[in-house]
Amino acid sequence: MSVDYRLLPRFEASRKRYEAARRVLPAHWRNDPRPEAQIINDHWVGVIAAAAAAQQDRAVRGRPAASTVFLVDDSS
Repeated sequence: MSVDYRLLPRFEASRKRYEAARRVLPAHWRNDPRPEAQIINDHWVGVIAAAAAAQQDRAVRGRPAASTVFLVDDSS
């Protein structure tokens, strides 16, 4: 079995985006023990990571990056 390492940098960049996106979530979301809450957290992390990837792709292609704003309610 041979391994193609050409995609490794892209995989590592994706993993770093997901880790950074998870850190953006409020602590009380990350620590919620309910399985349903963790599923929602995973969806949010995916959305945030995808937005970061799209913004990075636009920057690489020389297109102006759209502003991305994430609203977090820390009132509780």
